[in-house]
Amino acid sequence: MTEPVRFEAEEVAPNESGRGMVAESAPFVASVERLMIRVRSAKLADQTQMLDNLQAWTDRAMTGGIDVLRDGEQILGTLNANVTEMIHSRTMLRRIVSPMVGLTLLAGALAAVTVTVSGLEALFLSTPLEIVFAAVIFGIAGSAFTVLLRTVTMQLEYTEKVALFMVGLARPLVGGVLALAVFALFGAGIISLPLVSDQESTTRVAFLAGQGGTGIMAGQLALFAFAFGAGIFEGYLTPRFSRGMARVADKISNVTS
Repeated sequence: MTEPVRFEAEEVAPNESGRGMVAESAPFVASVERLMIRVRSAKLADQTQMLDNLQAWTDRAMTGGIDVLRDGEQILGTLNANVTEMIHSRTMLRRIVSPMVGLTLLAGALAAVTVTVSGLEALFLSTPLEIVFAAVIFGIAGSAFTVLLRTVTMQLEYTEKVALFMVGLARPLVGGVLALAVFALFGAGIISLPLVSDQESTTRVAFLAGQGGTGIMAGQLALFAFAFGAGIFEGYLTPRFSRGMARVADKISNVTS
């Protein structure tokens, strides 16, 4: 009677061990697969060797060739560093050109809209539309400044061409939205400064008047400066928000895997 029982125990033990091995290696395998996605997204000419190397580490983890619980974090750190160095060294040109293309297209679109708006005497919430649009432009300019600064100093984390293009095209628009929010806060009186609040009697900036002009109100110019600052703040806010969302996604992936 004891022999059949021993036989059943011997059959169950390997299966349970196999399931445990797969469960232990799942977070490691998921992290390596994300690295493989990064390599494929970069579309490098010599990516095959790196992909084969990453696949080999995945196979070792699933077959018990490495102690994932003990060495997994260290291995992932090394693999991540190797992948990052490889991708960045081979994508330097695109990380400069692609954002600049996006910024150039955005600048052309803004120039066209500016010409259109300047010829209209329209109001936006009882405010001349050209003043509102000018605040948005200053916000876009502030964000474009941070994008340009990160581009020339090679600080952009993205390496895929479309993503880099959208950095130059879309992120400055986020700065414009932040500038519009600052404009609304000052307009509603939630934020109040005498120079900005008084748009009637403050000194006009004469050197911006041009021939035959009266110049811009100092309060308006101060508002545009705050809008520019809001655009610069976009360069601080967006990357941190992106990393926060990535950490949440990683935690969800680890829990559900």
